[in-house]
Amino acid sequence: MIIRYWRAVAGADDVLEKYADHLQRTTFVEMTELPGHLGATLTRKVNGTDNELLVMTFWKDINSVGHFVKGAFDDSVVKPGTQKLLKAFDLKVEYFETIVSTGVMRGYDEITSKME
Repeated sequence: MIIRYWRAVAGADDVLEKYADHLQRTTFVEMTELPGHLGATLTRKVNGTDNELLVMTFWKDINSVGHFVKGAFDDSVVKPGTQKLLKAFDLKVEYFETIVSTGVMRGYDEITSKME
């Protein structure tokens, strides 16, 4: 499994709520239609008055990630409205290949076998 991750800063809680709503209504829904997509998460770390965000998407393999990519393979995809909303965001994403996992990822083999 491939983990694609991206960082941003939402600033105040109301901005975080707007961004989380946007992800749930649009981006995460759109990704469910892409072959090889296994899921996504939005996490936060509170730092003073800011909400530091980490968005992780999970993909069956590195080829699956290509369905989501626009531009260079590691370019982030941030819509103009989202850019205005966020205080800061990474221009690049990073990819990690899962070697071993446990817990919530335990069902990975079962999920991917259904995709084949």
